[in-house]
Amino acid sequence: MAEKSKTPKNVANPSLYAKAKAKAKRKFKVYPSAYANAYMVSEYKRMGGKYKGAKKAKGGEMKSLKPIPADNKGLPKLPKKVRNKMGFMRNGGQVVMVQGRGCGAMMDSKRKKTRVPRS
Repeated sequence: MAEKSKTPKNVANPSLYAKAKAKAKRKFKVYPSAYANAYMVSEYKRMGGKYKGAKKAKGGEMKSLKPIPADNKGLPKLPKKVRNKMGFMRNGGQVVMVQGRGCGAMMDSKRKKTRVPRS
């Protein structure tokens, strides 16, 4: 015999969550599914429901980057992403030219960047 599915521990208002879940079950033929779960979460939030716990960081950025020590000669030669992940700031690393792909009418923000090493 299958157990009833329980509300997750991070739900702040279980009764509102149950209402949103019932609404999703009525709307979709197949439950659980990705669409039904997404609808249920959006309905729960629209009804004023909240989730408990810490929020995830956007973009995985580090909040405080330290300056590179003057006596460290190899750190400035590392690529920027690696150095930032280690917790240090300042530009540097391998010199690469970024060349846009696509037609000239394409917006710069939508243009895909291609790394072309300089010779």
